[in-house]
Amino acid sequence: MTKLVHFELTASDAEMTARFYSDILGWTAGPSPHVPNYMLLSGNDGATGAVMSDRYQSQPAILWFEVADIDFVLSSIAKNGGKQQGDINTIPGQGRVVYASDPNGTIFGLKQPK
Repeated sequence: MTKLVHFELTASDAEMTARFYSDILGWTAGPSPHVPNYMLLSGNDGATGAVMSDRYQSQPAILWFEVADIDFVLSSIAKNGGKQQGDINTIPGQGRVVYASDPNGTIFGLKQPK
């Protein structure tokens, strides 16, 4: 079953915006070891998110879904009018990730755990 596992917010100043959410929500914020201008957010309840430079994506918020098989889901997306947005990447120790979009152009992420 697919579940929501992560969110991303975009901003012109990722560090300042991550600090804002950290301050108001009591979450921790820190730089990603893998992507520049990408600030990871984590809450005490295990929720995770990030604020990234709006140079990566222009959509203000992006939801990420965990899937068992990225290739299968990408095939289903294409059959239903959506599109793969960029290459599939591997995050060391975490798994494969890719952006996709629905038929309206709304971007979302897929993550296949390691």
